[in-house]
Amino acid sequence: MWRRWRVVGASVRGTAHVQSGAECQDASLWRLVDSAQGVPTLLLTASDGAGSAAHSAEAAQLVCAALLDELERLSRRDGFDLAELNAHTLLAGLRAALEGHADEHGYLLRDLACTLLVGVVVPGAAWFMQVGDGAIVMQSGAELRLHVWPDSGEYANQTYFVTDVPHSHVHEALYSGDWRRVALLTDGLQGLALSSAGRVPHAPFFEPVFRTLEQAQDGWPEYLGSGLRQFLDSPAVNARTSDDKTLLLACALDVPEVAIDIPDISEHLETDVLAEAGPPA
Repeated sequence: MWRRWRVVGASVRGTAHVQSGAECQDASLWRLVDSAQGVPTLLLTASDGAGSAAHSAEAAQLVCAALLDELERLSRRDGFDLAELNAHTLLAGLRAALEGHADEHGYLLRDLACTLLVGVVVPGAAWFMQVGDGAIVMQSGAELRLHVWPDSGEYANQTYFVTDVPHSHVHEALYSGDWRRVALLTDGLQGLALSSAGRVPHAPFFEPVFRTLEQAQDGWPEYLGSGLRQFLDSPAVNARTSDDKTLLLACALDVPEVAIDIPDISEHLETDVLAEAGPPA
């Protein structure tokens, strides 16, 4: 038995930004690397640029790319252990990169405000880190778990950003367990994907999207990404949120897949997810 990861992600401009002509301010990236010991290590990042920041879309792309490079460098070191990861050290490096970018382009640092979601997953354990709103969801067996509830601050439309987050609002944790499903999502999807009652992941949202990803046929990454974008930009989803939306999904597969008919993923997701999803946020 051997394990491999299947990952798909998409960021879609919200209807408010479509109407205003603004660009999508979300970003996400992922990478699968082998550690120095040959352990497959899945790296995931997502970020939501602050709507009030002039160049937050650049910032979201920058922090995702810079963090993946740093995590890959760390994971390839001899003797690397997830317990060595330190969110504050990583954030210091990101802030230095943002300050350099601001100086180079004549921006203020606050013009690059953005949130951050990060995951590093190896067999038997996972490390997650979050700054601001959005969510990280993980599943092992029947246990569907939320890393932390979105950190939206004390007031409406407030959250915390990489550029100036207080230490007490940097959320990192190491989880033991066989986490075979992982999802990162920005705040545009919180109303569909999380249940305020109990502050837990909304299982009827996640089960269909994870199942669809697991059952999809190999060799169709473009098809999966296109289908996910269609779902995120569907009228039913847009009726529940006007914000930008990012969803990054990863599933661990243990066995060779059996060829199946290619489903219409966008239709499937819209029918299954929204029929079972909770009430509008």
